[in-house]
Amino acid sequence: MPEPILSVNKLCLADSKRTFFSDISFDLYQSEVIAIMGPSGIGKSMLSKAVAGFLPSDISVEGSVGLNAVEVCGLAMLQRSAFQRPAVIFQDALKALNPLASVGQQLCLALTGNKTRLNSANRETVLSLLDQLGFAEPASILKLYPGQLSGGQRQRVCIAIALLGSANLIIADEPTSALDPITEAEILKLFHTSVKQRDISGLLITHDLSAALACDKILVIADSSVVAYGEPWHAISQSQHPFCQQLAKLLP
Repeated sequence: MPEPILSVNKLCLADSKRTFFSDISFDLYQSEVIAIMGPSGIGKSMLSKAVAGFLPSDISVEGSVGLNAVEVCGLAMLQRSAFQRPAVIFQDALKALNPLASVGQQLCLALTGNKTRLNSANRETVLSLLDQLGFAEPASILKLYPGQLSGGQRQRVCIAIALLGSANLIIADEPTSALDPITEAEILKLFHTSVKQRDISGLLITHDLSAALACDKILVIADSSVVAYGEPWHAISQSQHPFCQQLAKLLP
């Protein structure tokens, strides 16, 4: 049996006022995408921040987060080695991108780690990726700034930035919540396709049942604990928790 890319075991997150959740455990393997669902405010984004190393300083954390067979629980992103840093696609692409740097500069930095000017080889790599992500005229995008792009275009650029790094885990934290339904479907399809084609892994935080059903696994958190875990349709339909029973009514 191969080692999981991500292994979360008995994870508990809390602040001075509440426990977000306790005893969260799941494994994510190469070429898999797992969806994290639950009621609003349950702590889904906190879970993604614990995995990525972005937890606020006032959050206490217990348990284990293994990333590429190394324990990273409680370690901030910058305290980790490069191979224990997942790529993250945030909910608000406009805030995630630097408004003062062109798209080309930001993609070059993601690819090289320290440069903002594309050489000919890097330019071809970036243009090829933008073409795969559905940009009709990739070269013209490089000169633009984030504020000149549509919401869907900005999120595609964020996916490109995630893919240009060396991470074998991409976390997408509700990446389509600000997009129209058609663009949302396109972005989610690109996310899934990109993970599968590159044989990496994906963690999708979502409130969208249709998006979750397209994943290999689902983890549903409610009342501070896991109430469903496994193949999406089966896990939801078999759970006796009220939140899952509401989801089950929407199953195709």
